[in-house]
Amino acid sequence: MSAPVRPIGALPSTEVQLLGCLMWSNTTNVAEVLPYVADDDLDDPNARVILFCIRWLIGAKQPHDGTAVGDQLQRSGRLGGDSGHLVKKMLLDAITSGAASNTIAPKTYATAVVADAYRRRYELLGKTLVEAADTLAEDDLLPMLRHAGTDAVAHAQRLAALRGDQ
Repeated sequence: MSAPVRPIGALPSTEVQLLGCLMWSNTTNVAEVLPYVADDDLDDPNARVILFCIRWLIGAKQPHDGTAVGDQLQRSGRLGGDSGHLVKKMLLDAITSGAASNTIAPKTYATAVVADAYRRRYELLGKTLVEAADTLAEDDLLPMLRHAGTDAVAHAQRLAALRGDQ
C-alpha cells in the first residue's frame, strides 16, 4: 500500500480538495454527487467557476480532468484578467491538492463542503434576521423567514442524501 501524495504547498481547504477529487475521479462517481452540491455551497467564487466547468464537462460527456477543465476555462475566457488569475490559482491548487491519489471518494468531500455551507447558511440567516428586524417592513419579515426556512430544508435534504440518511 503506497502512502498518499501530500498536497503541494499549504494544506488545501475542503473546497479545493473537493474540486481536485472531482477532477481526478471517474465520471460515474462525479455524476453521483454533483446534483447534491449547489454552486453557492462553495464559499469561494473562483471555486464556483471551476465547479460550474466540471458540471458542464460532465453534462457534455467530455473529459473533466485538470487539463480539460483548464482548456474549457481558457476557451470560455475565464482565465483572463485579474479574476482569471485567481481562477487559475484555484485550479492549480485543486489539481495539486493531493486528491489524485486519495482513496477518499468525491462523496466524502462533497458531504463536508455541503455541511460547511449548511452552517454558513444559518450564520448568514441570523445576521440577516437581525438586520431585517430593524429595517424591513413588518409585512416583509414573515415571507423572508419562510423563504429562508424553505431553502434550509432543501439544503438539509441534500446533505441527508449525501450522508445516506434518506
